[in-house]
Amino acid sequence: MIKTNKMAGKKGILSLLLISFIISGLYGSSPVKAATDSAYFSVDGELIKTNYFMQNGRVMVPDIFFKHTGATVDKNEKYNSIAVERNNIVAFPLEKTYMDYYVKEKNKWIREYLATTTTVINGRPYIPLLVTAQKLGMTVTYDFKINRTFIQTNTPVVNKSSAIEKGDTTEKRIALTFDDGPDKMITPQILDILKEKGVPATFFVVGEQVSYYPQLAKRMVEEGHTIANHTWDHPELSKLYTSQVIQQITSTNEIVEKITGVKANLFRPPYGDYTSADALVFDKLGFKNILWSVDTIDYSGKSAEEILTIVQRDKSPGGIILQHNFQSSKLQGTVDALPQMIDQLREEGYELVTIDRLLAK
Repeated sequence: MIKTNKMAGKKGILSLLLISFIISGLYGSSPVKAATDSAYFSVDGELIKTNYFMQNGRVMVPDIFFKHTGATVDKNEKYNSIAVERNNIVAFPLEKTYMDYYVKEKNKWIREYLATTTTVINGRPYIPLLVTAQKLGMTVTYDFKINRTFIQTNTPVVNKSSAIEKGDTTEKRIALTFDDGPDKMITPQILDILKEKGVPATFFVVGEQVSYYPQLAKRMVEEGHTIANHTWDHPELSKLYTSQVIQQITSTNEIVEKITGVKANLFRPPYGDYTSADALVFDKLGFKNILWSVDTIDYSGKSAEEILTIVQRDKSPGGIILQHNFQSSKLQGTVDALPQMIDQLREEGYELVTIDRLLAK
């Protein structure tokens, strides 16, 4: 169902609206402004929750929803329009009742008038779901029994990017990773422990933090750790335009390389939040998308004992352990647990390695 707590009557109304959305013609009356609702839409079998509203019988979704289909989405400031690209390009001028789409095969722009207006609600442009998907070569259907819209992007599996949650190995190797630093409080303590124990780790650094604490970034590299990219200021990538995602990543790599001489090729999206389009950007920029198999949830203020219990429960050969090193008193558990974690894993026969080593064939 689109929303499990909706009354049956409302479901019926929504069904009728969606029938209209699918079979109606392109032309209609002036748009009706409405408050947004939220629903789950299926994109290649994955449920994506998004806001939407109905305008003249058409489903209108946020422009960046289409990033979940693998399409890039950007705002063209010169023409005050939203451009969605996946093979072809569809452009929606804000507050206009037409769209322009570019057919690469014909090298031609075509203008088409719509029954909807590209509408900005709470700062976010909304564009028509059906016509956008169709112009980009996707298939949209609606299942009336379960009140759900299904989108098939018709993207070959070989063209889809995947994330790495753990190493593909049966050897007892495991990687310690730390996100969000460097900082002046937690990072030095972690580096001291790793140096004392002779353990290499992988640090997913935030570019802005590197600019504040360049000496700590240098120390990471000098002491044999892998330095990796975690964006410039830790945003939710799924809420950014494609050009902004690219800027977040490239600006971080630029400062890391300037300060340490290292060109990072590992990337971790903040919060593990990204879309299909973002994953393709990671690939295009030459990054491996690294997630994790063990989440210590240390950022929530867990004690050393709680962190150690999580690691003991979830560890496995090829495992990637997620921890943090931003400036917060909530991370004292991370610092306290680290020496014990290293000792326990070694006693169980694990070799602690960097992500590079873990993924090496």
